[in-house]
Amino acid sequence: MGMSRWAAGGYVAVVGGLAALGGLTENGRFYLAAVLLTLPLGLAALVAVYVARGLLTGVGGLFAETSGPDGADPAWLTTAGVVANTLLFTVAAVATVLLLERFAARRRVSGRP
Repeated sequence: MGMSRWAAGGYVAVVGGLAALGGLTENGRFYLAAVLLTLPLGLAALVAVYVARGLLTGVGGLFAETSGPDGADPAWLTTAGVVANTLLFTVAAVATVLLLERFAARRRVSGRP
């Protein structure tokens, strides 16, 4: 018996929501929850978050300022970061669902309970 589509969709929505809340509130607890919910692929998503931040800052810095006069991040960088982080953790959640479905199908074929 596999995971229902509603359960899978709800799981992906919760992970995406946690990632979005982490970015909007700048609270690491939400990101930590998203990482834990998407293990083991959440670790890859976490690494990708730092790579995306570096790319956004590096490439975006060619066209716009990457820090304000007070040292804070500009709105474009914060917004792009929240979108990228949410996308990365949502992709990790979808990949986790697909991985679990594949694992469950293998167990059914091999006859294991």
